[in-house]
Amino acid sequence: MKWLSLILSCILPSITRSMHTFPPGFLWGTAASAYQTEGNNTKNDWYYYEQTEKQKPAAKRKLAGECGQATMQWQNYEQDYDIAQKMGVKIHRLSIEWSRIFPAADKPDMEALAIYKKQLISLHQRGIKTIVCLHHFTIPIWVLHKGGFLNRDYFLAQFKQYLEVVIPFLAEEVDYWLPINEPNIVPSASYLIGMFPPFKKNIFQYLRVYRLMIEMHAAAYHVIKRQNKTAPVGVAFAYMHFQPFNAKNKWQQCLSYLSDKWANRIFFEAVVNGRWAFPLGWGAAAPDIKGTLDFTGLNYYTTLYLKNTGPVPFKKGDVITDMGWVVYPKGIYAILHQLFKITNKPIIVTENGTATTDESFRIDYFKSHLTEIHKAMSEGVPVKGYMAWSLTDNYEWQHAYSKKFGLISVDPISMERTLKKSGWWYKEVIEKNGL
Repeated sequence: MKWLSLILSCILPSITRSMHTFPPGFLWGTAASAYQTEGNNTKNDWYYYEQTEKQKPAAKRKLAGECGQATMQWQNYEQDYDIAQKMGVKIHRLSIEWSRIFPAADKPDMEALAIYKKQLISLHQRGIKTIVCLHHFTIPIWVLHKGGFLNRDYFLAQFKQYLEVVIPFLAEEVDYWLPINEPNIVPSASYLIGMFPPFKKNIFQYLRVYRLMIEMHAAAYHVIKRQNKTAPVGVAFAYMHFQPFNAKNKWQQCLSYLSDKWANRIFFEAVVNGRWAFPLGWGAAAPDIKGTLDFTGLNYYTTLYLKNTGPVPFKKGDVITDMGWVVYPKGIYAILHQLFKITNKPIIVTENGTATTDESFRIDYFKSHLTEIHKAMSEGVPVKGYMAWSLTDNYEWQHAYSKKFGLISVDPISMERTLKKSGWWYKEVIEKNGL
């Protein structure tokens, strides 16, 4: 039997090493947003632009379709949370739709706010922690008609009014707060590259809106801390991974460095160091913004190549998702290290997933990224949780319903929910606490 013991002593360590076990208490989660799932949100800017765009000839429309009833999550959230509980989900991220709480100026809808509270209670009753995002892209129509993001003083005053109503009402049922989802994406997608409403391409407006998003984050942080000093407050940040198309090209290396600095790092210069770094400012102090981050939420999907003439979406031989994005798991590893170095704060992956109708592809995507996350953790990066985007298929912004990110499919007619192959796989990952 000695020979058997010898063989096992050689094999078992390699098996153990191949298993990527995560720490006890690791927060396996799912994520969703209000506008993309609730349905019948007709009081915000995205609804307004959907109605405007559908009046145009099809070839000239910038939005593929209307959100409409979405997944009717507003009525069906209990079903979604039942499935999340069945998967063993430990934490769920949801957002509050500002225009539901304030469908008109100065008139909060407390019944709508009470439904959000019921959702949070429903999650807690299922043993699922809550992480609440206060702004996920949309703004009320009446704010839009007063200038929207470009009317800073009015916008901030109205946003603070919303915060003062929502945060005290929900605070007891919130485990983690995310004031803003992707504060770098709203300015870039809406005001720099013209992909999101209002479809502008103006670098000066981009900078104004980016700075406003940081002010929104800080305003929410202070209201939350006034309510509960120990409440953990983070950000769901789409830290974009840039790399030179040609790794040896010095100019492309420079472009990648500057893009990282101006798309990503300027946010953290403000909230960590309290400084308006160029191009948001000239280094002036921002004392009300400094230190407004307890943890960092990372939204990660892909990488972006940069050539001398600008960005290139992919190289020959790259694996591409249905969004046209490169599958690049090494990017999340690099960014986790970078974020921890910049902030010295714990990290939660608040979004990661892929658009596909191929469930094996989705599972492979999750596996490859979780492997890189585990690697970063083994090297000392304090990642505390991971949220798959998304719990259900949903409205995917300018693409409408053509892109499928969900662990759960939703029949557009009956609204029947079905856990996909990737959802069953994720259930096993949670049960094993690893891959």
